[in-house]
Order: sequence, then structure tokens, then C-alpha cells
Amino acid sequence: MTEKFRIIIVEDDMTLRSLLVEIFRLQGFDVDEAEGVDAFFSIWKERDYHLILLDLNLVDEDGLVLLRKIRLKSDVPLFVVSGRADRETRLAALEMGADDYIVKPFDTQELLIRTRNFLRRMNNKQEGLNQATNKNGWKLGSWLLSEKTCSLQSESGGEVYLTQSEYKVLLTLLRAQGAYVSKMMLMDAIDDGQFDSSPETIAVLIHRIRRKIGNKDIIHTMQKHGYRIRQ
Repeated sequence: MTEKFRIIIVEDDMTLRSLLVEIFRLQGFDVDEAEGVDAFFSIWKERDYHLILLDLNLVDEDGLVLLRKIRLKSDVPLFVVSGRADRETRLAALEMGADDYIVKPFDTQELLIRTRNFLRRMNNKQEGLNQATNKNGWKLGSWLLSEKTCSLQSESGGEVYLTQSEYKVLLTLLRAQGAYVSKMMLMDAIDDGQFDSSPETIAVLIHRIRRKIGNKDIIHTMQKHGYRIRQ
């Protein structure tokens, strides 16, 4: 029995969209559908989703533009499902924050399995996260990041204050639950999408956070992937 996951399929091909809606509903998913950006936002503002399946060739706007808008507002999981197979588009979508990129034509059963497995892993991670955090903040080694004071508090009662940019970077990394976060996404986090900062700014902020924590290994760097928290 599949958990009652709620997804939305954003696809302009009515035949394919109807087929996917039927397949996922038969497997116990709660499914909404939209053919374009306007339809998506009219539905999205009323509901929360566990996953978005997004085509890139939409009736009213390029799907990459919609992906960009979504990532400025939310970190909801998102799979791109597109006929664009070129490397540049795939890398651009993944860099913008897509969790997976599936090229058309695809096996519908494979898409179903990949979606279900991904959502179950996310659900298990969230359960683990709920155990690792409490209402006072986010666990980070021997530290607790307080959202109330925007500071790091140690188990011994010490406190380290963060700048607003340091706090936003660290909170974004913690919310990623161990996944890599690109420099572009961290720039979005501190600038609200205005791109006033640079990749070099992010590198400096990461260095300062490591120094304040006193543990340079807790934030891991991987070239072309970005940064992640190593608990």
C-alpha cells in the first residue's frame, strides 16, 4: 500500500498528462495536474505537495523559468520530465535545484518506481530529522542552531552569534538534510534571488562558519556539487 503522497504533474501534452495522472492515482497517489505556469500557480497556492513532476515545454512559459520561480519560494522536491536531452539543459535544471531529470520517452513504470522510492526516502529522512531536531533549533554536531536568536548554542551553554548571511547559509545547508547545496542555491538563499553576492562570497561565508563552529570538516565541499553538512 503506497503512502498517500500528494504530487502535481505540470505537462502541456494532454494525452501524456492524463495517462500519468491515471497511473499515479491507481497506485494510491493524490494527484493534481496543470498544463502551464498560470494553472500551476493557481493550484499551488491552495495546496502543498510532496513532489512536482515538471515538463519544460509548457504552453505559456519555459519550464526552466518556472523551476527558477519555484526554487525562490520553496524547496519542494521536483523531477524534471522533458524531451530535452542536451547536456546543457540537464545541468542547468539540476543546478537550479531539480532533484532528478528524466528524459522522454520514458518507461512509465520506471518513473512510478523512481518517484515512489524517492518519496519514501524523503519520508524516512524527515522522520530522522524530527528525531534530531526540537522546537528550539537544528542539531549540528555539538551545537544547536537557534532560529529564534540566529545563533549557535553549545551543549555547555556557550553561544556564538552569526551574521544574517552566515545564518541563512547554515540554515539552508541544515534543511538540505545532508544533500549537496550548490553555490547558486546558497546565493539565492542570502539574496532572495537578486544575485548581489558571488560564488566567492559563499566560499568566504563557509570559511567563517567553519571557524566559528571550530570544526572545518562538518561542512564538506565537493567541486561542481557544492556543500553539505556531514553529521
